[in-house]
Amino acid sequence: MLRVFSCFGLGILFLVISPELRHQATAAIGAGVTQMSIYAPWSYVVGGILLIFTTMMAFKRGAAPR
Repeated sequence: MLRVFSCFGLGILFLVISPELRHQATAAIGAGVTQMSIYAPWSYVVGGILLIFTTMMAFKRGAAPR
């Protein structure tokens, strides 16, 4: 869990340091939200299913014996 938080922390720190990358990231997120609102509500359903599936795969790999 510490590895996940440290990766997010480093990513956030890099976005704070680099204004150009921060602008590109927020523009990409905004474009994604705009596209999702065009195809709502189905895009939210698919997004939720993808989030659940990704979470299940992450927990499955983390709980696997080594």
